[in-house]
Amino acid sequence: MDMTRVTAEGYVTVGSLKVRYLEVGVGGVPVVVTPPVNLTVDSILSIAGEFTRVGLRVIVVDASSFTRMNRAGKVTALSLIADKLGGGFVLLGLGQGGVVALDYVTQFMPKALIGLALVSAPRIINYLDLLPKLNKPLLLIYGINDPNAPVEEANTVKSVVNGARLTLIDGSWVSELGRVAQLVASWVVEVTKT
Repeated sequence: MDMTRVTAEGYVTVGSLKVRYLEVGVGGVPVVVTPPVNLTVDSILSIAGEFTRVGLRVIVVDASSFTRMNRAGKVTALSLIADKLGGGFVLLGLGQGGVVALDYVTQFMPKALIGLALVSAPRIINYLDLLPKLNKPLLLIYGINDPNAPVEEANTVKSVVNGARLTLIDGSWVSELGRVAQLVASWVVEVTKT
């Protein structure tokens, strides 16, 4: 069985621009992935099986739809996609996509948010005062030598957010995308146990 088969495709409109998102899997807790604009949808779909294998659904925002959109528009698009889910979800922000995820959760404080996973999100320290107010599980995965997303910032956030978890990886998160997906999927299963 092909674990990466797209099961649905949808669009949200922000102003005159359409943002595409793809869904993989049926049922289960949705994991909404916000990648950076330089990471293709196919890259994310290639690791979707790590999530569907454990009963999760994956919603991949097509970041190439974001190229002509400002940051506020990206946050609005993410909000519209989350609203369409109609229930609890986990948000996974990858690299610069983590900044969009952070803007969304700190502006909207969504009640349906089950947890937030950030992978080498730059400038996370800028959200230091807001993240503890989320009161949701937080997973931080950072590369040890990533100059764009310093581990020191993630450590600082971990120290002020109750129950936050920090996992360090040796290589670039892009080259370790499969491993990152495994770590996130395992964490989502853990935080969604009822």
